[in-house]
Amino acid sequence: MTLIEALQTIPDPRSSLGRRYPLWVFLLLVMLGTMSGYRGYRGFARFMERHQGHLAERLGLPRADLPHYSTIQRLLNQIDFAAVAAAFTQWAQAAGLLQAGDACAVDGKGLKNTVTTPHSAEQNFVNVVSMFQLQQGVVVAQAVFDNGQESEINVVYQLLEQLQVSGVNVSLD
Repeated sequence: MTLIEALQTIPDPRSSLGRRYPLWVFLLLVMLGTMSGYRGYRGFARFMERHQGHLAERLGLPRADLPHYSTIQRLLNQIDFAAVAAAFTQWAQAAGLLQAGDACAVDGKGLKNTVTTPHSAEQNFVNVVSMFQLQQGVVVAQAVFDNGQESEINVVYQLLEQLQVSGVNVSLD
């Protein structure tokens, strides 16, 4: 399975009216922007604007007009991140990025822009758990969860079970 094939499995939340490019193209552009050091909606917009001619040509798009800031913001807020994380993890597993004897670091981070009831003792927010393969320096698995419904430890167990590898050294913080 290629990364593009994995991205093509993610459901597109947009209506078919007015789509200028497939969702997998958008997600690939965001990944390329991230790997190039761009962050946030405006950063991704700058990346796409700066490289739109070359990217459109390489991806075989009929037009070089790539998403702008408002489209990037709207679409990133609509996408089901759990589906993206599952597709990415499936691709990483198929690509053999994690082998017996590898060392991995696992950590979870809360996404501050998802906090609800910020002044309450019962704050709720979305967390992302990532498994980072240290030798290659790549993320090999991710999962998203709501801290009010699940614990980070359970999500780590689920990731390890999903990857079905043995002999991997895992460190947790």
